[in-house]
Amino acid sequence: MEMKKLLVYLFLIASFFFNTAIADENDIDDDTIYLKDDQTFSINTKRKDTTKLNNIDLQQKKDFRISPQNVYQYTDQNPYSTKSTSFTKEKKHGNFTLGTKYNSSFAPNTYSQTNTLFTKYQKNKFSFNTSYSNNALTSFAQQSKGTLAFSPEYKLNNHVSLQSIYSTNFLDKNHKSEFVFSLKPFKDDRMNFDLGASQIYSENSAPTRSQLNFSTKFNF
Repeated sequence: MEMKKLLVYLFLIASFFFNTAIADENDIDDDTIYLKDDQTFSINTKRKDTTKLNNIDLQQKKDFRISPQNVYQYTDQNPYSTKSTSFTKEKKHGNFTLGTKYNSSFAPNTYSQTNTLFTKYQKNKFSFNTSYSNNALTSFAQQSKGTLAFSPEYKLNNHVSLQSIYSTNFLDKNHKSEFVFSLKPFKDDRMNFDLGASQIYSENSAPTRSQLNFSTKFNF
């Protein structure tokens, strides 16, 4: 009788473990991910393509703007050379012309900049010019103390003209009177010859000074 009970207990225990194993096997999900130990990984040590970066122009461009700092480069390394520029813009209506002019001069140790507003009336052989110019680098209080000038001119023919120039500088209080004889040997402006005589009177100094000016201009 004892032997029969023992066999029943062993049968029940064996049945319990057999059913548990079957249940654990049925509970496994089909989507279960397994990590394989035999899988190998490699590091990508290939150099990155820098073609696009190399195509970028990183070289410094040459600055063609002239300033007191770089004017030495444009004068053949001559510390006494200067570089001058001039721009003119004008509007003409009938016999009357209104315009502006910009002049600048650069040197390694000096720099000047002048702005000019001018008007001109011309009819036949007679013309009358007026202008006001000032130094653009002066203080704001001195902007109104520039140079006022007016000059009548008469052309005897296409080659010879006579001109009188009267100017006053409000800053230095200088007054200048000049007579200019101009000669153009050719029909165009390839050569201009000017001869002038002037007197300068200053309210701050004496005596009156006299000058004789001569200039020749060639256009190629």
